[in-house]
Amino acid sequence: MSAFFARPSTRLYFACFALLVLIKLLFDYYPGDFPARGQAAAFTWPIVLGISLLAFLGFFADRASGLPEPFADPTLERRGILIAVASGTIYAAVMIARFIFLRDPSAVDPLSGGGWPHMLLPWSVPFYAFGAILLEFMLRLGALYILFWFFYVVVARKHGRQLIFWILATTISLYEIAPYLAEDIGRHNWHGAGGEFIEPLYLFNVFECWLLLRYGWFAPIVFRLSQYFVWHVLFGGVAGTFFGH
Repeated sequence: MSAFFARPSTRLYFACFALLVLIKLLFDYYPGDFPARGQAAAFTWPIVLGISLLAFLGFFADRASGLPEPFADPTLERRGILIAVASGTIYAAVMIARFIFLRDPSAVDPLSGGGWPHMLLPWSVPFYAFGAILLEFMLRLGALYILFWFFYVVVARKHGRQLIFWILATTISLYEIAPYLAEDIGRHNWHGAGGEFIEPLYLFNVFECWLLLRYGWFAPIVFRLSQYFVWHVLFGGVAGTFFGH
């Protein structure tokens, strides 16, 4: 047991979990509204603890599946963090460009309802840190790792590693484009539904899965933190005055 808690990846998981809990407690005192409908539900104990437990199970599935362990190789980890920061910043720049040229918040955030899709400073800093960790705990460290362990280790007996991983990765990456897909399918807009698969929102989600496969589960969190910091905290906190928000 002492060896388990001595591993850098174990301490990293519990540090991320502790940060989620601290921010959840902080937002018990938040006086304002959230940028998108349903976001307040993320700050409930069932969601925080449930997703953290899912991620903890994924943490064990990670080791059983032979995927990279964060900070097991410092050189590899540094490279992964640099790539994650750079690519997250590029993704944020793409979103900013789309917002400026399309002038429609719903073009980059389907949950915003056309309003300003950002929380303003200073609450935006803990809010988006919380969101980045919680989302990656749920999608990558939780769902992807657990399903990969089940199908690759239990079902396929460690055969077809790449095929199984990428089938699951591309499927789980549908999560963020699901609101768009549902709208297109509801309107029988099959051309638009097909186009969602070449949108940055989907492609960068798939890219995060590559980061995970190459560098471990912490790299997608760094990617998401970088993207949220540039897109939501910096741009969202400053540009609202120029767009009438």
